Amino acid sequence: MDFSNIVGFDWDENKFYKNIGKHNVFATEAEQLFFNHPLVVKRELKHSRIEERFYALGQTNHDRLLFIVFIIRSDKIRVVSVREMKKGRREYMKSRKKEIPEFNNEKEERKFWEDHDSADFLKWDEAQIARFPELKPTTKSISIRLPQDLIDDLKILAHRRDIPYQSLLKVFLAEKIEDEFGKKRGG
Repeated sequence: MDFSNIVGFDWDENKFYKNIGKHNVFATEAEQLFFNHPLVVKRELKHSRIEERFYALGQTNHDRLLFIVFIIRSDKIRVVSVREMKKGRREYMKSRKKEIPEFNNEKEERKFWEDHDSADFLKWDEAQIARFPELKPTTKSISIRLPQDLIDDLKILAHRRDIPYQSLLKVFLAEKIEDEFGKKRGG
């Protein structure tokens, strides 16, 4: 499977908020699976009348194990459903016999995966390790007020490293968050 042309995510926030309520998985956590390794992906051709589906098992930055259903639209990932894995990793590698029904739309598929575990339906031993080399996480602009002397100091440090000061601010923020969580994030 070649995902080298995938560059971002296509979120339907209204539908995804339902997923947060049902499974307590945020969009940012779902995105983390695609940047952390290993990510195991299985292509499924026959269970949707409209688009090819992909199923994946992976982990978040905080080692939460998730199952995700996604499709590719143009050069973006569209998440259909995401939830925690219900069973241990080894259970997912055993062959399964149950058939996945055919879905007419994303709503039907999302509803199905709310109540069923992929370990019972998918042959994960046939899945492949996947990488998304051009994929970028979803970003959001924010406004923040800082004292001018702090900005000046940040600019001096950024100049020494030959990077924009906003980029250095992101580096410092990410490092502090990693320190607070007491571990390095995936990769």
